[in-house]
Amino acid sequence: MIRYAFAFLVAATSATATASDLALGPNSIQKLIAEQMFTQRGRWYLVDNGPCYAYLERPKTRLSEGRLILEAHLSGRIGIQMGDSCAGSQIGTNLTLSAKPVAKGPSLSLDDIRVDRIEDSASRDVLDVIRQIAPQALPKTFNLDVLTFLQSKSVGAAGFPVTVTQFRILNAQTRPDAVVISFDISLTAP
Repeated sequence: MIRYAFAFLVAATSATATASDLALGPNSIQKLIAEQMFTQRGRWYLVDNGPCYAYLERPKTRLSEGRLILEAHLSGRIGIQMGDSCAGSQIGTNLTLSAKPVAKGPSLSLDDIRVDRIEDSASRDVLDVIRQIAPQALPKTFNLDVLTFLQSKSVGAAGFPVTVTQFRILNAQTRPDAVVISFDISLTAP
């Protein structure tokens, strides 16, 4: 039994091993987005300036036509801080963002992030102001750390704990049911 476990580990960590594929289905994509983008009590803050703020919340993801679609609710109060309050516009609307998943080293990059739909024109105007004031608030690219995501999951082989020590994404392909990443991996076991 131990001989088979050792053979498995040697084969899995061999330098001559070929790339493997990992299909991240809808639940995994949703969890990855929530854990890495919506990091402040389930919110992704675009602006966080005390009483003046804007954030996305309640993310829902799906895949369509080679893009990751993110539907969320935009809430905020944008304006000028005056003491402990914000003199400006209150916003609350649903919007849809999309991005193209692309392989970049250990990360799955969401490139070409764009706003595809926003429910009302007043909120669209406020979002345009946010992008002018803080261009980094809604970046064109966001890197998802797939290695950290995988390391948080329990991996074992024949009763031995296995640790992922290196993870390099070679290619990413978006299907209607999953983002499939081809990768090289290095594993260690005690």
